[in-house]
Amino acid sequence: MRPSPASVTAIIVTYNSAAVIGPCVEALRAQGVATLVVDNASSDQTLTIAREKAAILACETNLGFGVANNRGAEAAETDWLLFINPDAVVQPNAIERFLEAVETYPEAGLFGPRIYEEDGSYFFQPRSILSTYLKGKVSGKTVPSGDACVPALSGACMLMRRNLFLALGGFDPKIFLFFEDDDLCRRVVDQGYPILYVHEAVVTHLRGKSSTPNLKTAFLMRACQAWSRAYISRKYGLAYNPASILLINGLKYLVALVTFNAKRRARYGGTCAGTFRGMTGQASPR
Repeated sequence: MRPSPASVTAIIVTYNSAAVIGPCVEALRAQGVATLVVDNASSDQTLTIAREKAAILACETNLGFGVANNRGAEAAETDWLLFINPDAVVQPNAIERFLEAVETYPEAGLFGPRIYEEDGSYFFQPRSILSTYLKGKVSGKTVPSGDACVPALSGACMLMRRNLFLALGGFDPKIFLFFEDDDLCRRVVDQGYPILYVHEAVVTHLRGKSSTPNLKTAFLMRACQAWSRAYISRKYGLAYNPASILLINGLKYLVALVTFNAKRRARYGGTCAGTFRGMTGQASPR
């Protein structure tokens, strides 16, 4: 029996997401989905906007993407969870197409939509760095024309049974940001559940617009990404050369320093900081 939209709770983790949260929540409500905004101590108008449209779980500090989603999952009471970024918008009938797929492919453990980016380009993730069980290279130019089993999904939007998510321990709480979706996909596959791409469930995604951009955020994002790469490489025994990463990005940082390029300095400085923290066993920057 196909579940109804009322059996789904959309969990949206926000952090200074005032510019995008409104359309995200409105599109979900229009399709009959309950929404729970888990806010990571935003300092803008995110909570003011969200309170008019969704249930709120306000965190006193920024817990990071994975931990905040875990809190939302624990608070939800529905059978299904839709993890969706605040800068993503479900298109008309997307939820119905998801639920049709749930009925058609009951053995699947994780479902993801067809994603279009702001410029209209079609985003498809053919594999993950954790898809080490795949033999040979997978071309990103080859995309499905219908529903298909895939090795990984983008964390921008994914549908999952709540009981399976909780049984797997949710998102890895040690990861503050980046690769938590890859890690979850890997654990779903390792438990023998297929991951399904649902072609007719369409979502638009304003990549990188979840939070207001600035130099501090740019540094932190790159630092978190570098740390998480180090962490999952160690967790899954992947090949990883932090010395090379530090050398290359350190040189780029020096060039940015002498050319007074603040944006590049933030990016490459963040990568160096995150890599160093990861290789020395320190906690993720935040």
